[in-house]
Formats: sequence, structure tokens, C-alpha cells
Amino acid sequence: MNRKLRIWSYFSITPDLAAEMRDWPEFVTGTGYDVDVCSSTTEEAVAVRYVERREDAHVIITSTGSGSLFDRITGRVIYAMSAHTDYLMIDRHVAGD
Repeated sequence: MNRKLRIWSYFSITPDLAAEMRDWPEFVTGTGYDVDVCSSTTEEAVAVRYVERREDAHVIITSTGSGSLFDRITGRVIYAMSAHTDYLMIDRHVAGD
């Protein structure tokens, strides 16, 4: 099962999303907005990426496999990003990415 989520924000202060998850056992690599995590038990892999296309900037979270890691990552990203903005818009239907 593949899942995708896109998050828009003001992006005025860059949260260090990688630092938010660096101590997790699933953490593979990451810096700033970009994070890769993978579960050794479910083989679920989740990637967080900052994407900027002209005037459209957003964070996209993608997951391959099934498990709860996507949900944990999504919660942590939303919580971390909300500390730096009063505006988050979330879309779970990402077409064309």
C-alpha cells in the first residue's frame, strides 16, 4: 500500500524534521526537511521531502508498504511544522508526483 500526503505552510522558519526523528530506530538518513526512515519489521519505508516548484512549496510524505510508520511520521511532521507557523494545509490526494 502506497500513501502520500502533501503539506503546505509559510515556510518562514525551517524546522529540522530530521532532528525530530534522528533518535528513532527506523531513522536511516536525513537533514532539514528531508528524512528517510524504514521499519525493519514491516519493511515500510517513508520519505519526507521539501519540494519547491516556482511559487508552490510544500513538504511531501510518501510511504511504501503497510504499517504505522507513515502515521507516526505524519504526526511528528505536522507537530514540528505547526510550532513555526499558524498555517498548515494538508492534502492526502497527491496526483502527478
